[in-house]
Amino acid sequence: MNNRHLTIDDMPMFTALRMTAFGEAVIEIANDAAFDDWTFSDKIRHALAKETTARRDRRLAKLLTFSRTPNPAACVEDVHYLPGRSLNPDVISRLAACRWLENGTNIVILGTSSVGKSFLAQALVNAACRLDYTALYYRLDDLANELAILQPRDPERKPFLDSLRAADLLVLDDFLTTPIASNTAADLLNILASREGHGSTVVTSQFDPEDWWLFTNEGVVTV
Repeated sequence: MNNRHLTIDDMPMFTALRMTAFGEAVIEIANDAAFDDWTFSDKIRHALAKETTARRDRRLAKLLTFSRTPNPAACVEDVHYLPGRSLNPDVISRLAACRWLENGTNIVILGTSSVGKSFLAQALVNAACRLDYTALYYRLDDLANELAILQPRDPERKPFLDSLRAADLLVLDDFLTTPIASNTAADLLNILASREGHGSTVVTSQFDPEDWWLFTNEGVVTV
């Protein structure tokens, strides 16, 4: 029997099997005397744990990239509970658990400019992705521009709208900071209506919901 230890030269086999982290772990185990006293099962568990963590990290990176969040590193652990911000640590902890996503609950985050609404919304995107939910993040102005560019006959319009409807979490940041056209408001209403019962939406705004209609041309109601 060949007793040759695994070495870095064996990595292509693991890479071909898409088990790079597992391969790196077993090569380390084979060549590090610190693992000699470990049982075979413990060595396999260690290698599997490395592979599982690597796959989870890759999946998280992919979900965060897909989400379009401008701050992928934003997380609820970094929320600062400063005086005057009306943030409750228990509420934030419950939001981070994402049970509201399971129930299709929508959330509105209200506050004046520069109090941290966007960071909190981005942190909720991070929390959702860590639990393997899909998320999409848009400033409303950017989304309105996308909708205005994609005309009804544009072949890219339907896939774009489908992606907005299908995401487990849709974040609309800076909601109605500036007025939007009535046809864009109608598109937005249709998107939100189609998400009812299928996904959760988080809205951040400086204005109370009862005033949102004032920011749409021709007074289209958006709530």
